[in-house]
Amino acid sequence: MLAVLRKIAEAVSQQPNLHSALSCFVLSVKEAINTECCSVYFADYSQDDFVLMATEGLNPEAVGKFRIGFTEGLVGLVAQREEPINLAFAQTHPRFMHAPEVKEDNYNAFLAVPIVHQKKVLGVIVVQQKIARVFTQDEESLLVTLSAQLASQLALVELKEILKQDELGHQTSCLKGLSGAPGIAIGHAFVVLPELTFNSFEIRKHTDVTAELTLFRQAVSATRHDFNLMSQELAGSLSEETVAVFHVYQNLLDAKSLGNSVENEIKAGWCAKSALKLVIEKLVSQFMAMQDTYLKERAIDIQDIGLRVLHHMHDTQQAYKSYPENTILVADVLTPTMLADVPKDKIAGVISVSGAANSHASILTRALGIPAIWGVSELPILQVEGKEIILDAYAGRLYVSPSKMLLSEYTQLKKQEGILHDQFASEHHLAAETLDGEHIRLLVNAGLEISADLANANYIDGVGLYRTEAWFMQRSTFPTQNEQELWYRQVLSAYHPSPVVMRTLDIGGDKMLSYFDVKEENPFLGWRGIRVSLDHPELFLDQLKAMLKANAGLGNLKILFPMVTEVSEVAQAKQLLERAYYELADEWADQFYQIEMPEIGVMLEVPSSTWLIPEWAGKVDFCSVGSNDLTQYLLAVDRTNSRVAELFNPFHPAVLRVLNNIAEQCQQFELPFSLCGELAADPEGAILLVAMGYRSLSMNPSSINQVKWALRRLEVRYMEDLLAECLRQPSAILVQRLVRNFIVEHGLSQLLYTCHGMSESI
Repeated sequence: MLAVLRKIAEAVSQQPNLHSALSCFVLSVKEAINTECCSVYFADYSQDDFVLMATEGLNPEAVGKFRIGFTEGLVGLVAQREEPINLAFAQTHPRFMHAPEVKEDNYNAFLAVPIVHQKKVLGVIVVQQKIARVFTQDEESLLVTLSAQLASQLALVELKEILKQDELGHQTSCLKGLSGAPGIAIGHAFVVLPELTFNSFEIRKHTDVTAELTLFRQAVSATRHDFNLMSQELAGSLSEETVAVFHVYQNLLDAKSLGNSVENEIKAGWCAKSALKLVIEKLVSQFMAMQDTYLKERAIDIQDIGLRVLHHMHDTQQAYKSYPENTILVADVLTPTMLADVPKDKIAGVISVSGAANSHASILTRALGIPAIWGVSELPILQVEGKEIILDAYAGRLYVSPSKMLLSEYTQLKKQEGILHDQFASEHHLAAETLDGEHIRLLVNAGLEISADLANANYIDGVGLYRTEAWFMQRSTFPTQNEQELWYRQVLSAYHPSPVVMRTLDIGGDKMLSYFDVKEENPFLGWRGIRVSLDHPELFLDQLKAMLKANAGLGNLKILFPMVTEVSEVAQAKQLLERAYYELADEWADQFYQIEMPEIGVMLEVPSSTWLIPEWAGKVDFCSVGSNDLTQYLLAVDRTNSRVAELFNPFHPAVLRVLNNIAEQCQQFELPFSLCGELAADPEGAILLVAMGYRSLSMNPSSINQVKWALRRLEVRYMEDLLAECLRQPSAILVQRLVRNFIVEHGLSQLLYTCHGMSESI
C-alpha cells in the first residue's frame, strides 16, 4: 500500500495545475483499486454544492458542469457524515440521486470517502463498479488513506491554481493564518527559502533570454567548482574509483548531457529555473522507467546535480536582489537570523508558512513590533514572490495582489492604527494604576532586542524576564565569562535602580544553539532549561559568576531558574550559585564593589511546579509564571506546530483556573509572584490576571502602553466580577466573549480594534 500511496502522491504533486492533478489522481486510483470508475467532486462553498472536477468512467462532458448540493445525493451524505459509504446496490439507497447527465446508470457498487483538510471538507472521492458488490476492507482502507495523504496536496494544487488565475485576472486572493504579532503591513513579498526542491515552484516564462542563459551558466560553473573541491578533499581518504563519481557528475553537467537541453528550453522562452526543472524531471522519469537497477539509480544522481545547480541559481539571484521598501518577508519557517538580515527600516511584515504564533521567533516579531502571520501551511511561497501583499495580522489574513479598493481601505485603516497607537502612547509616562488606586507593576520581557527597549527604561518598572539565551543564540561559540559580564552589566545599568530578573540559560524546545545542537524525538519534553545547566555545571558557573560580577555595585539583579519540575533541581542550582558567590568573594577583588547574593526565583511553567508552591515558599524569594509554556503543557499543544496551533489558547478555562490557583496559593504562603508571557501582553488577559491578584506583569515592550491605557480606565472590583463569571465557563470561546462584552460595556472598544482584527469593517 505504501508504494501505491507514494507513487500516486508523487505523480499528483508534479502536475502543473488543478485540472491535470485531478485527472492524474482519478486515473491512478482507478488503476490502483482495479475498478471501472473513479471520480472526484470538489466543494464549492460559494454556491454550497459539489462540482464534478474529474472522472474516469463517467461522462467526461459533465466535468466542471454537473453539480450536486451539499445536502443532496450520496455525495452530500458522505460529506455530511465525514465518513466513508460502501454500498453494493447504490441505486436502491434512499439518498441516491438519479443524474442522467453523468451516465452512471450501469454502476451498482459504490464506495465514497470525504477529502478533509484542516477540518474542512474539500470534496469527495467516489469509485464505482458495474458488478454489485461491497468493496473490500483493504480497498476501503486504501481509499481512505489516499484521501488523508493527498488532501493537503490537492489543497496545495488548488491554491496554486487560484493564485495563477488571480495573476491573470488581477483578482485578490485571501489566505488565512494565525495572528502572531498584531498590525497592518502593505508591501511586496520577499521569499527566503532555506531549502529548494523542484516541486516548490511553478514553471514560468521569461523574455530576457541572455540574462537567463548567463544565470544558468554561472550556476553550472559554481556547481563544477563544488564537485572539484569535494573530489580534492576526499582524494586522500577514498579510493580513486569512489572519487570518480565526481567526474561522472562533471560529465553530466557537460553541454552534451544537461547543458544543451536546458539552454534550448531557455531559448524556447522558459526562465532558467523552469528550464532546468523541465529537463531534470524528464530525465529522472526516463531513468526511473528503466528495468536495469543500476541505470534506475542514476535518477538519484541526476536529481542531486539538478538541485545543486538550482541552489546556485537561487543564491545568485538573492545576492543581486535588494530588499524592497516595505518588505513582506515570506519564509517556510521563520528564524531570528532571517529577520536580522533585513534592514529594520525596510521590513514591514512577516509571513511564516510553518511554525506557530507562539514560537520563539514569533515572540521576536512581537518584541520588534513587526506584524506577523503564522501557519499559512498551504501557501506555495514561490507563487507570491514579488507580489503586492496586504498583511492584516489582527485578523490573521493576507491578501495577495489586492485590488485598488482594498488597498485604499487598508491604507486608511493603517492611518487609524497609527492614531490609536499615538493615543495609547500619550499616557506612557503615567502610572499604571487602576481607577480605584491599585498599582500594577508593568515590566518588559527583554533580551532579543535590548536597544529598542532602553528608550523607555524610565517609564516602566523594570525587566520581568531577561532572556540570556538570546546572546548565546547570536554566536557561533559559547561566550566567555567576561563577555557575559559586559552584556549583563549593560542591562542592569540601563534599568538601574529598577529590578532586572535574569533567567539562566534556557535552551531546548524551539530554542537551539547552532554550536550545541541536540537531536531529540520530542525536544519540548527533553533536555532543556535547568536540566541543561545542571548537567553542565562548568557553563552554569560561568554564567552565574558573570551575573554576580555584573551586579556588583548595582544590586538590582534577580536570578530566575527556568523549567524546574522538582525541589531537588532548585537545591542543586542554589548550591552552584553559592559556590559561585564564595569563589568570587575569595578570588575577585575590587576596591569599589562588593559581591552581593541576589534574590532567587523559579519559573512556574511545568504543571508539576504549580503544585509545589508550599515548598517554593521555603526555598526561593519569588516565582514567575511562564504562561506560554504552562499553557502548552496543560493543553498538550506544541505551540510551534501549525497543525494544532489554534488549540493553543491561554483563555482555556483549565489554564485560567490553574493561574488563579497559583495566585491564591502564593498569597496564602506570602510568596511574591508575577507572570511573564503573551497573556499579560493582551489587554483582555491582563484584565483577568489583575482580577486574580497578579500585581506584576511582564510583556513585550510594544504592549505596555496599550495594557496601561486599559488598566487606568477600570476598577479592580469590576474585573473580579468578570473573572468569577469567566472561571465558571466551559470553553475559551465563551470566556473571550464575556471579556469582549465587558470591554465594550466599559467604553474601551478601541482595544477590540487593535486586538481582534479589522476585516469586518471592509
